[in-house]
Amino acid sequence: MSEKTAQNANHSSNAPGGPGTALAAPARAKTVEIAFWLLLASAAAVLIRIPVAISVLNTDEFKTRLEETFGAYVIVPNWISSESSGYVWSGIITAVVLAAIAVLIRMGLGWPRFVLIVVTVLTALNMRVQFTQEPVVMAAAWVTLVAVLLMLAATVLLFLPQSGAYFKSRGQYRKDRTLSRA
Repeated sequence: MSEKTAQNANHSSNAPGGPGTALAAPARAKTVEIAFWLLLASAAAVLIRIPVAISVLNTDEFKTRLEETFGAYVIVPNWISSESSGYVWSGIITAVVLAAIAVLIRMGLGWPRFVLIVVTVLTALNMRVQFTQEPVVMAAAWVTLVAVLLMLAATVLLFLPQSGAYFKSRGQYRKDRTLSRA
């Protein structure tokens, strides 16, 4: 039996609800719902890191530590401006990517889980650098650690069996809907 014939057989007048009954979308797995909120919280943490870092960078104590670390080889205002810009752009880009991944995952697309792995690894590497660079902007590094832990928890949840089953059923649902329209 062809796929089109099988599809029509599934939606015949003998099917519950009769002909023309709309396909019901699979229920979202709790693990996917929790991961969605964890990713949004992680995006918020990455955005919170921006003002935290900038406020630390502009303290007199940090400027003194910067001069002690680099001596005469640093132009403090330029260094602070460059670091501030780095925190702003990396924070905004990471937050947008995390929010997009969260929305796509909530829509039932499974492929963003793999993008999330890459983003989590890159953010974790960035966090490692934040804790080891001299002078350390410790408050920003701790906020980044929180964001990475939230991303890691979401990633684990998205690869649990119930999440995998949801993404698989959601993919089948999209395929069935497409076939029913043809």
